[in-house]
Formats: sequence, structure tokens, C-alpha cells
Amino acid sequence: MRSFWLSLVVLPLLAACAEQPSAPSSSAAVQAPAQKIPPQDFAPGLAEEAPTDGHKVLLNDPSAASNTPLCGTAQREANLAGSALYAQGLATTTSSCPQNACFEPLTGTFIAANGNKSVCR
Repeated sequence: MRSFWLSLVVLPLLAACAEQPSAPSSSAAVQAPAQKIPPQDFAPGLAEEAPTDGHKVLLNDPSAASNTPLCGTAQREANLAGSALYAQGLATTTSSCPQNACFEPLTGTFIAANGNKSVCR
């Protein structure tokens, strides 16, 4: 019983000795508002872009042949299935991206004539 009463006396003393957080200073309380991240755009070329005067217009690299072995069988089958399901996407004249060899719509890339992946613009 004696240790119980002793602990009731010692615990408040130990708590008083513990480091207390300092109060924030007035200069730290007045901070500039956080900068907001601007809204993100689509990958270049996947959205309609109007060229502005005086700026260089980006053009796509020439595409590899549609039956290139660089794509792989799985990619060619995926492109054939996509063209069967979304034929209107391949027929549009607003973007030639889906008509390129091994076009990957998630990344906006295709296989260029030099064998490297190129970003569709």
C-alpha cells in the first residue's frame, strides 16, 4: 500500500520534469499558403493542341512497318483486337497515333522506323 501512495507522489513530479513542447512563435504561425499543383495535361499529342505562332511544331517520327517483328505477337494481337473493338478510333483523322506500329495507348508511345520507342505527338 505504501508503494501505491509513493507512486502517486512520484509520478506527478516526473511528469512535471518531462520536456514540454514549446509554443509556436508568432512568425511561424503566419506562413505563406501552400502552392497548389497545376492541373496535369494529357501526354503530348494525345489531346488536340493548336500550334501558336512563332513556336516549333513537333512532328512524329516515321513509324515502323505495321508487321514489324519488334512489336511481338502479343502486342500485334492486342492491336488487332483493339482495332476490331474500336474501329472508329483508327479511322479518325484527328490523330494518327493509333495507326502507328505497336502503338501503346497507356503510354502514348509507338515503335519508330529506327526501332526505338517514340512518343506520339
